[in-house]
Amino acid sequence: MSQSAESRETTPSLRPRQKPGAACEECRRRKLRCDRRQPQCGLCEASGVECQVITARSSRGPKRGYLKVLQARIAALEGVLLQQQGINNVSEPSDEHSLDVPLLDDQIDLSGWQLPMIDDETPLHDLYDSSKTSNSSSRTVITDSGSGPNPIPSQERNSNISIDLTMPELAPRTKIVENVDDISEPKISDLMQADLDQLYFDRIHHSIPIQHPSRYFSWRRQPVKTEAQSCLQYAIWTLGASVSALYENIGDSLYQYARRGLEALDSVDTSLASTDLEQVQAWLLLAIHEFMTVDIRRGWISAGRAFRLIQLNWLHGTDGSDLLRGQTDWIESEQKRRTFWMAYCLDHFMSMRTGSPPTFSETVAIRLPCPEANFQNDQPILMGFLSDALAPDTIITSTFTECIIVATISGQALSHRNQCLVGDFYFSTTEDFWNRHQWIDGILTQRMEAFSAKYTTDMQQADPMLLFIGLMWQTIILHLYQTMTCAVPSNDGKRDLIAEYKKRSTVAAQEIVDLTNKLSQVNSLKVHPLTLIPLSLCVEFLMLYHKPGDALTKQLQDITAAMRGLKRFNNLGQGVFQLFEDHVIARPVQASTVH
Repeated sequence: MSQSAESRETTPSLRPRQKPGAACEECRRRKLRCDRRQPQCGLCEASGVECQVITARSSRGPKRGYLKVLQARIAALEGVLLQQQGINNVSEPSDEHSLDVPLLDDQIDLSGWQLPMIDDETPLHDLYDSSKTSNSSSRTVITDSGSGPNPIPSQERNSNISIDLTMPELAPRTKIVENVDDISEPKISDLMQADLDQLYFDRIHHSIPIQHPSRYFSWRRQPVKTEAQSCLQYAIWTLGASVSALYENIGDSLYQYARRGLEALDSVDTSLASTDLEQVQAWLLLAIHEFMTVDIRRGWISAGRAFRLIQLNWLHGTDGSDLLRGQTDWIESEQKRRTFWMAYCLDHFMSMRTGSPPTFSETVAIRLPCPEANFQNDQPILMGFLSDALAPDTIITSTFTECIIVATISGQALSHRNQCLVGDFYFSTTEDFWNRHQWIDGILTQRMEAFSAKYTTDMQQADPMLLFIGLMWQTIILHLYQTMTCAVPSNDGKRDLIAEYKKRSTVAAQEIVDLTNKLSQVNSLKVHPLTLIPLSLCVEFLMLYHKPGDALTKQLQDITAAMRGLKRFNNLGQGVFQLFEDHVIARPVQASTVH
């Protein structure tokens, strides 16, 4: 026993099959085992050839990111071919109607497209937007006149004003369509569809968080879809194309097809409770697209269709007191809540811009949206109602809820002004005015302080949604001050309070200017779609109260210069810009006397 153990201890260990190190090139070429002798292996010594060993060897296969580059080139070439073939019967304007369309920030010249080297983490759509291009394509405008849509060619107006404060072109860009009534389904490849989806979720979803990505992709890949799902799919692609220079040329075709499908759905005689969620979502997305790129009036009408469908189906009951149903149903219910609150925000913000009363009341029995992490990870959670979020010391758990709160206070400020205008009819007293004002201002101050404490300045600058909310907070202050100056008589005893609020409004206007300057540090393709609403309201305020050469004039110059850079949002600012040119540039006048 001990002898065998001793023999095992003295037995030498097995030698490795080959010596460590790399084989020489000659052995590799002949596919023979190299003995790895130095300075010359046995085979090379016997053959009389030089023994070369290469230790640093490049990795096999294509270079990193090469496949993504090939996919990008394929998608780019498909887009060019479809455009040259005249998809969807869309023709380019003749020379006499040619338009000089302003370029977006990140556009490409496909004619001289080079093969860049990118890594695997580079998003495909970011590759598209890495250089500049000249684009002579223009947009389609459909009128509301007549029995159906008709194409309207329009030409851009070139301003002759030479002063530095001249504003960018206000007329929406147009494209001539030969036959709008005969719109065929756009032919886009699977790769282009996938990229448009990704563009939407990367650049639009953070501002319109109503889609559940997993749920969307599960039915989007199905060969058979409902008509509402098809319309929503094209509405998503329309917004995705609107934030990409590569797909801008097919954006109008996608928009026309989505709108035609929705109009066909609206003409179907169905019961009140049969509206699909996707139909409402598609109308909301198209309305936002129309606000930015087509026409404010058309966008407002499209939004109204979504509002009416919501009122027909969703506001007749209360939200449950617990999570009664399974997780899949919870996702559907949460999407429904988010769609309502998105419509609620759009309603209140556009009402601030137009001065019209909001459609939706804040006294609705629909729970607030859950945090984004719970929504994306399918984690059910029971949220409170809007009245709970407006209560003192309430902790807000999502930026979407913050947006809902600022929309609510905007509606309260607008209702306050409208009550002042009809106050005599309802026998309202000055005391009623000040009670309402102090109540709204108290909620405003409290929620602004909580917002600033939770989200630092750096966080607001990095998130387009937070930046938009910060602009709206300051805009409400300007709105309340304008209401005070219009409603309070000159002999009122609250003149000191009005003077104090005037100082506060001046600070708020400067804060809007500072936040607007931060927009230059944000990719304009990721800016919140409704950003121009608070900016245009601030311009109106500064035009009303400024005097030539004072501090407000400098603020007016700064904010209009910043708005000039937001080319794709000019549609929301039209009217304000014209007023600016007529009353400030062409013939400057003294501001109205403030009591």
